Amino acid sequence: MDKKSRIKFILRTILFFSALIVFIYNPNNINTILNYNIVFGIKFYHICWIYLINDILKVIIPYRSKNTYNGKLFLKHYKEKNNYNKNAVANQIANNNKSAFNVFVTWIGFNLILFYIYFKLYLNKSWLIMLFLFYFWCDMVCVNIWCPFQVFFMKNRCCNVCRIYNWDHIMYLTPFILIPNIYTYSLIALSIISLFQWEYQLKKYPERFSDISNLNLNCANCKNECRFNKNKIKQINKKKYNEV
Repeated sequence: MDKKSRIKFILRTILFFSALIVFIYNPNNINTILNYNIVFGIKFYHICWIYLINDILKVIIPYRSKNTYNGKLFLKHYKEKNNYNKNAVANQIANNNKSAFNVFVTWIGFNLILFYIYFKLYLNKSWLIMLFLFYFWCDMVCVNIWCPFQVFFMKNRCCNVCRIYNWDHIMYLTPFILIPNIYTYSLIALSIISLFQWEYQLKKYPERFSDISNLNLNCANCKNECRFNKNKIKQINKKKYNEV
């Protein structure tokens, strides 16, 4: 994806593997770090909460939406193709919905198994924090390197046309279901709002989510430095080089 996504990937990689080292040494140190008092009673988990809240708000509030892949639900990212086939759009959306349902069922089933193991082995909350960090890291792995949801379920061309792109927040926040407090549940609540907003817009404006009807989702009009379009990346880099 774009430079910003690559930076996120690097930062989340550092975060996850640093936390993993700390966790392996002593799982309780994860809680110690989260509860570290930075200044004036502001703890490290407060900063994390603010960051995550802001990350979700960026995809909910229209004027903050900058990219088509997570903003195609908004009119500003829709460029209608003349005389597009509405039946083809309907069929594409229907097929994507079936694939999305399979992702939903698989995700629920997978996490129920992990939750069962969590309770069966009497694990502490540090394990849930590490599971969250793993999902948080995997979110950027899917965007920048390889996405199992794309390969095994959705079969979509790229992130720009991904049917479930804005499911990311509710998915990586799933472990917080077992950590009930105002901070975790406010994040879950906001991510659910984001999910419902995405699904409502898809139901009401399916043409915005299809590359058959939305020209902005076509490779030719895509403004993202996509890992699936190497020629375009070369052209973008060449243009940047010539402008220097």
